[in-house]
Amino acid sequence: MRIKIDDQALVKSWQIAERTSKGPKSMAILSSIYVKAHDDVITLMATDLKTSIKCTIHEANIEEEGECVFPTKGVGEIIKKLSSGYIIETTDRRVTIKDDRNQFTFTTYPTDEFPRLPTSASATLACRIEAKELSRIISEGSFTGSSTEEFPPYLSSALLEFKEDSIKLIATDGKRLSLSEAILSERTSGGAESLLIPIRGINELDRILSSLSEDTIVEILYDDSQCYFKTDDIELAIRRVESVFPPYEKIILSDKTTWMVIDRQQLIDALEKVEIVVRDFNKVVILNLKPAGSLLISACAQNVGEAFIQVDADVDGEPLKVGFNVSYLLQGLKAIGDSTVRMSFNGTHGQMRLQKLGDDNFLYILMPVILPEEMVKEEEETDEV
Repeated sequence: MRIKIDDQALVKSWQIAERTSKGPKSMAILSSIYVKAHDDVITLMATDLKTSIKCTIHEANIEEEGECVFPTKGVGEIIKKLSSGYIIETTDRRVTIKDDRNQFTFTTYPTDEFPRLPTSASATLACRIEAKELSRIISEGSFTGSSTEEFPPYLSSALLEFKEDSIKLIATDGKRLSLSEAILSERTSGGAESLLIPIRGINELDRILSSLSEDTIVEILYDDSQCYFKTDDIELAIRRVESVFPPYEKIILSDKTTWMVIDRQQLIDALEKVEIVVRDFNKVVILNLKPAGSLLISACAQNVGEAFIQVDADVDGEPLKVGFNVSYLLQGLKAIGDSTVRMSFNGTHGQMRLQKLGDDNFLYILMPVILPEEMVKEEEETDEV
């Protein structure tokens, strides 16, 4: 195999593929990228056995066709430092990268040892969606799931749910739930109604989407074991999770005793300031909502200090004093980009629902922290003062 590299297309595809080429030290072949040059197309393939990727480079300058398995670390570092105008050549289990002034040689792996990758050739098409919208529902809907393996498995997974004209992405860690929805311009009839995918794979998909133009069309396909995300140049395969996602609709309640409309960034700024006091303590902040008044945010950490911040807000319903994990609260607020949000509360023990103002395509449910009596009393005394 002999390839002449004249631009940065190889580096861009390599950077996408190399993130998947990670495996245990006992399987060195997984820390490699399978390179195939044929019919003016270079194909890069990598896998960690749970996630697999294929990247194609069209109209490549292939002087001699062939295929080889390159070590990711050495080869990748060199081609990133060489801008263009170099040759990649393979002979007898070795790859040589050279130009007029440089030459590097690395040992390669046998092609027959590389795992066979899943393919979407016979997979069923679920829908097509723009990269921008797919990235949005991932950012808004997956952040509550765990990126490490958990039990039951759905806690480290995201549910893709297909409706007649929309797609939803839902995740939960058992304490909270996030949901985001996008309207589809094209939905195939029939097929799977939902797919359960590991959060780690979803995060890798989002990184790939960030490298694409916003209007790139992504096809979502599936078979019995895999879910595929495919563009003209990239095919990402993620092994489906064999578990059942809980019936999340049953925990979404419409009951509310107090509700509030507030500027999202002002609330984030206030919470970040208050967090300084409790971030190494219990991470609990107290929201004191007064109808026709404003929002008072407070926090107290023993032997550290206390904080009180007042924020303008449109509050209605019953007066309420409720506590939340400040990190969880901030994650929900930062998951969206809207300037104004609405928050609904159902007493001191019921769920809080965070949504966009004027749009129902996002929902974040967070359970409050049960405040100790002494903490509530301290807050009441502070109010009186």
